[in-house]
Order: sequence, then structure tokens, then C-alpha cells
Amino acid sequence: MSGTDDTAPRTFPVDTAGHVLRGDVAAAYLRAVGAGLPTGGVDVFQRTWDEQAALYDAYLHHHGVVAAAPSWHAPHIDARAFDTHTTGAAGGYEPSPAHSWLSEGGDGSHKPAAGERLRAHEFGFRRSVPSERWHFEYNPGLDQHRAADLAARLATLGFATVRAFQVSAGLDDDGEAGQVTWTALLGADYPAPGAPARTMVPDPPRDPAGPVDFRAATYNAELRHFGGGAPGPNALFVDESLRCSVLAGQEVDEAARNSICEANGFKVWAYKTLGIFWNPDKYDHGERIEVDLGTAYHGMIATELTSRKNGTSFVAAAVHIRPRAAFASKAAADAGKRADIKKVLEKLSGHRRVMVGGDWSSNARAQVTAAGYDVATPNVDTYDKDGEQHLDAIFVRGIDVRGNGREHETGASDHDGLVATLTLPLA
Repeated sequence: MSGTDDTAPRTFPVDTAGHVLRGDVAAAYLRAVGAGLPTGGVDVFQRTWDEQAALYDAYLHHHGVVAAAPSWHAPHIDARAFDTHTTGAAGGYEPSPAHSWLSEGGDGSHKPAAGERLRAHEFGFRRSVPSERWHFEYNPGLDQHRAADLAARLATLGFATVRAFQVSAGLDDDGEAGQVTWTALLGADYPAPGAPARTMVPDPPRDPAGPVDFRAATYNAELRHFGGGAPGPNALFVDESLRCSVLAGQEVDEAARNSICEANGFKVWAYKTLGIFWNPDKYDHGERIEVDLGTAYHGMIATELTSRKNGTSFVAAAVHIRPRAAFASKAAADAGKRADIKKVLEKLSGHRRVMVGGDWSSNARAQVTAAGYDVATPNVDTYDKDGEQHLDAIFVRGIDVRGNGREHETGASDHDGLVATLTLPLA
């Protein structure tokens, strides 16, 4: 397996129907199945944001069952919980074999009781919702088999340590068996039974700091009062499609920013309806840098990010240049947009390394590249309106570009998202 933690999957299928759980949770569930947990008696595994939102709407407005508001940390959306089947057609208690097996040692017909000791606990699952007898959520601190399973998998694959496996799999080599690492372990190529033992791969020495590959993205999420949708689909698009560690966001209000941060673990500097987002596990950040372009929606927000892996710093910026509607005529708009771009570039001119992405409200490539920047994203029509409108782009200076990036279409906005594949050199 190869890739990076920006692109590696975090869930793994647990049955032939394709239901998934988070990698570490899937491993625990499959260990329980191996110990005798009957399959087929689970009503819910992972639930999408839209599915949870529909349930919550039904609860609020249509006399549906009690349901929580969607949240990226909700157990089902995070794929760390499942619900067993407990109720028959007449409404009485008719547990599935799975529910009975998991609740052995307690009373599965009632809501969770304080101090209960269920067979599920042995595998890391507890009934965490006081009002629901069927809801089992994973807690790694309860899991009595996780460590032994991890050691056995590593030994079978021929790796002395978690970090040795992570290096081989192209994952962040932090030595911690998290959800991405467990997903990779579950999907690894295991030798057939009886095959000769593999030569043990020792923990590799840590390389001296060198260049760091990363993904940056730019995305105009379309404000709701301009016709955009709810925050959840935008956050899901960033999480599942853009999969970046730095994001330049435009037309993101507070709710959208919060949702994107919650879904991706980002921090953000916000200005007007702009946001520059970053993964705090990968970068330390500096103070905010702002440019005002005179309206409620347009300007620049930036900060200096420092790679926690190689110590190199760069400025990451999100821009939104004023559109045609902000000016009295086309001639005034053409001149005004050029002036806006010049103002942004002048603000960034004192920095050696820069990544600046955004909605430039025009094809700004000639003007920006003339200032010494390289183009890091494809030259495509990113706006869902008639005509060719090359509005969105990422430009870099002092940062290497690997390929020409990629466009990602979405129904969550009237703009597509763009991803740049970049390499941050050693300072």
C-alpha cells in the first residue's frame, strides 16, 4: 500500500454488504466476529452526514424518533459505533443474536445500567447512550485484545514496529496505531497460512529532515444567501474529495468554517468570509495577515505556517478578488481586479515562500506568474455558469509543484475545488 495520510482511507468494510467502520473500530468489530459475534444483526454502522441530518429533521418536524443533530464527532458519522437490532414488528423486545451475544452478562432488554459488565466491553464496545439499549460505541481503553492483535499482525507481515509498517505503507510514521494505520493493516497483503515467515523489517532510522510533500486546496463554498447549501456537504467535500492539509476557503461563513474544522481537524484564521485552514498536527502557525479589498466578502487572509516535520516556513493565503458586480462598468472591473491582485501580491512580496489560492474573479495567471509565481493547479473552468470562466487557482513561490494538480467537482457549491500537489523544500 502507498500514499499519504492526506489520501489514505480511514474506514474499512466489515461485511459483504459494504458497511464500514473506522479502521481501529473495524478491527475490534472483526475480532468480536472471530470470537463468535453473530453477523447480520446490526441495523446501523456508519451514517452519512445527510442521513443523520434527515433523521434530525424528521425528529424536529415530522414526529420521527429521537435523533441528534449532525456533528462530525457524532459516533455514527465518525464510524466508531453501531446499533444492534432489538425490536420486533409489534414493538416488543426481540433481540438479534448479535445483540444478545454482545449484552451477555447484563440485561440487553433495558437501557444501559451503571456498572454493567457486558461481553461487548471485552472488545472495547460500551453502551454509551443512556436512552438506547442498542447503541455500542468503541472505547480503545476497554479493548482487551487490541494490543495482541496489533502485535500479531505486525509479526505476520514481517514488521518489528508500527513505525516500520507505516514507513512501508507510506503513512505518517508517528508510531501510533490510529484509524488510518489500522485501516492499512486490515487491508494489507497477508501471507497464506503455512507460508514461510517473512524476514522481520526493523524500525528504520529516522531520516534527516528533508523535503515534505503535501496537498493544498482552494474552494469557494458559495454563501447560503447566494444560493449555497448547508455547511455539512461542503465540509464533507473537503474531507472526502480535497483531502488537503492546507485549504484556502472563500465564501465560508462561521457555520461553514466550524463544520470544515470539525470534519477535518483544522485550525483556521478567518477574515470576512475567507478562511485559511491548516492541519495543526503538521504545521505550527503565526499571526494573521490581512488585506482589505473594500467589500464584506473580498480580501485576503494569510498566516505563516511552519512544517513540524522539516522546519520550513511558508505563507499560506486565501484570496477573494472583487467580481464584476462590484464595479460600475466592465472597464472599471478589469482595472479594479488588476489593482486588487496587485495589492495582494505586494502584501506577500516580502515572503520567500508563498502558497496563495482563491477565487481571483478572473484568469489571473498572467499577472501572478509575472510576479514570480508558478501555477500549481489546472487551467480549467471552475465556475458553474455559462461560458469559460477560469476563476480559481493556486499559485506558489519558493515551493515545488509536483504535476498540475486536480479539479474536483461538487454539487455543494457553484465552484469546483482545486488541489495542488506540492513539495516544501528543506529550509
